[in-house]
Amino acid sequence: EKLIVSNEQEVLRVHYRAARTLANQTLPFSACTVLLDAEVYNMPQDAQSSGMMSRTVESGDQDGKTSVRDRFNARQFMSWLQDVDDKFDKLKTCLLMRQQHEAAALNAVQRLHWQLKLQELDPVMYKSTSIFEISEFYIPLVEVNDDFDLTPI
Repeated sequence: EKLIVSNEQEVLRVHYRAARTLANQTLPFSACTVLLDAEVYNMPQDAQSSGMMSRTVESGDQDGKTSVRDRFNARQFMSWLQDVDDKFDKLKTCLLMRQQHEAAALNAVQRLHWQLKLQELDPVMYKSTSIFEISEFYIPLVEVNDDFDLTPI
């Protein structure tokens, strides 16, 4: 559920970024950015002026240059969405592999505990019982649901 919600948030960010780009607006400053700029322990003034210069060049306000935002099109928007899909597909794969690994590890530990308890109850009969001889009926493997959709309708 957390992965699905994170995916939805990222898609909303991409839509917001596209709308901001179409409206030819710059990225708004957050309160943290304003506080950081007002901080006493900032870089020297000459280093800040070069940083401000890069911000104005990005917005396309100097020398009549066109900004990157002017070249925005649907293909770029679709590539942003595809990047988000690729990123979350990779995260989903990693999540599922981790959950399957945890399920297998849990099953192995439970089989070991079962074997030790059998040997404790009747050491003569169950002395050579392997953990693989214990029936799947007694210790089932936890199922990992891998057929969920990252973008539910």
